[in-house]
Amino acid sequence: MSTVSVDLPPYAKVVFRYGRPVVLLTALLMSIPGEIHLAEVAGWESVSMFGLFTLNVAWGMPVCVSVYAACSAVIADVAKRLSLPNRKSAQVGAVAALALALTAQDVSHWIRADYMGTSWILVGAVSAIPPIVAFHMLHMAAAPESTASEVEVEDVADDEFEADDDSAKGPRRKGKPGRPGLTEEEVNAAIESLEEAGKDVTPETLGKALGRAPRTARRYLKVIKRAEIPAAETSQAGTFQLSI
Repeated sequence: MSTVSVDLPPYAKVVFRYGRPVVLLTALLMSIPGEIHLAEVAGWESVSMFGLFTLNVAWGMPVCVSVYAACSAVIADVAKRLSLPNRKSAQVGAVAALALALTAQDVSHWIRADYMGTSWILVGAVSAIPPIVAFHMLHMAAAPESTASEVEVEDVADDEFEADDDSAKGPRRKGKPGRPGLTEEEVNAAIESLEEAGKDVTPETLGKALGRAPRTARRYLKVIKRAEIPAAETSQAGTFQLSI
């Protein structure tokens, strides 16, 4: 997989870097009044905290709804990318959190506009939001402490090149007929010839030198590069530690 560098125009860089957090913050701020109102409708009010000060606990509803939805979306994306054990729960939670945030806003504005009134069902549903959110966040927190993930990769160094002795000749891979593979010496010779000619060793140039497709040449380059890794780093039989 090749990496492409894209030079964005200045205005696009500003939008990409600062636009997203501004939009997110604005959306969260606009969600606060409706969610606080919904909490107040359900019966949350100001309470005395140990006689020291008074706290309006209804202000916690935006955290349980909008902020929870934002957190769930991020956790679901990270869990999917790293294949964490809780990725299914995180994805389901992200969808449920978005539905919860949308419903909370709609219901609050319907009540304010006198399209509907409160009921015991609505009060019960709103009252259940904080414990449900707390339970799901604790469940998603059961992810591994480290974000490192071990990935098993096929060790192709042994079967990518054609063996030198005649006794090992024959089909290298079942079900994949075609031209016989090249030996490691042939690939190294082609690389040396490119370097002597002052050419960059890329999948395209190596492919032309070997008479192979760039994709095949890229695979050979990966094998050569892996062969140069010290034995101490490759002693686990093709198991690599990928740290994100």
